[in-house]
Parts: sequence; structure tokens; C-alpha cells
Amino acid sequence: MPGFTKNWTHQNKVDVKNKLNTVFKRDPLRPKVDNAVNKLQLQVTKLDGMIAKINEKESTLFKKVVNAIQKHDADSAKALSNELAEVRKISRMLNQTKMALEQVSLRLTTVTDMGDVMVALGPAISSVKGLKSRLGKFVPGADNEIGSIQTVLEGVMGSLNGGGNGINISTGSDGEIDQIMKEASAVAEHRVNEGLL
Repeated sequence: MPGFTKNWTHQNKVDVKNKLNTVFKRDPLRPKVDNAVNKLQLQVTKLDGMIAKINEKESTLFKKVVNAIQKHDADSAKALSNELAEVRKISRMLNQTKMALEQVSLRLTTVTDMGDVMVALGPAISSVKGLKSRLGKFVPGADNEIGSIQTVLEGVMGSLNGGGNGINISTGSDGEIDQIMKEASAVAEHRVNEGLL
């Protein structure tokens, strides 16, 4: 009779652990990391195209500055130098952004590799723990050797779990107009000297 009563009054109780697992379901991390690396690589490729265009514009503007200096047109040279300074700032920013994205991508790839190593080492550590207790009974001194192997493996796992350095992005200086004028003057002077010789 107690079985009948239990089945008769049994309500559909939901296990709290199962309910929490469905609410906070964890998807595998590796596909997310791989997806992020692919997206970062796509952005790096786009930045490469933008950098190539900006470098071409920079080269064209520099040639115009040199030509303006050769024609002794200081106002045009200064205006073009100002524009060239802005283009170089954009170029620096794009290159720094590209380096930062590449660094993040590399870091995520390293995380993936470390995850693979940790997945491989986890069962090995469990196996070594099992061997230590079993072999210690039959082979004297084996438990010490297996214990040292276990310590090494756990040390590797601990170092894999350790942190790393952050990503550091530096910015360039703003006062470039005079520097551009000096560079353009040197190129213009070189052209003049070539024409005289």
C-alpha cells in the first residue's frame, strides 16, 4: 500500500539541479573561440585592404608635397603636409588596430591550444592517481615515483591555468607637419642634385 500512496500522490517534482542546468546551459567553449578567431581574421583582412589604400594615398600626397616644394609653393606644401600628417595618423591607427586584433587572435589560438592540452592531461592525471593507489600496494616505492609524476602533471595544469599579459596599444605623436616638410625637402633636394649631376 505505501507504493500505491507514493505513486498516487507523487507530484511531478522538478530537480533543482536539472532546472538550473537547463537555465544556465553551457555550450562548448572551443567552437566559440574558433568562431571569434575567424571573425578577427576577417577584420584583419579588411584592415589590410584599408591600410594598402591609405599607404597609396600617403605616397601620392608625399609626392605632391615634394613637387610643391620644388615649385617653391610653400602654402601648398604646408597644406598638403597638414593633410599628409592626418593620413599618417589614420595609417598609424589602422596599423595599431590591426596589430591589436592579431594579438587577440593569437591569444585566442593559444587558449585553444592550451585547452587541448588540458583536455589531454586531465585523464592522464586521473590515471596516474589511480595507478598510485593500486601499484603502491604491490611495488614498494612506486607510489613515490608516481606521486612525483602526478606533481609534475598537476604543475603543468596549474601553469596552463595561470594568467598572461594584457594587450597594450600605444599611440603616436601629433606634431608631424615639420617632420614631413623636412622629409619632403630632403627628397626635393636629392631630385635637384640628380638633375644637376
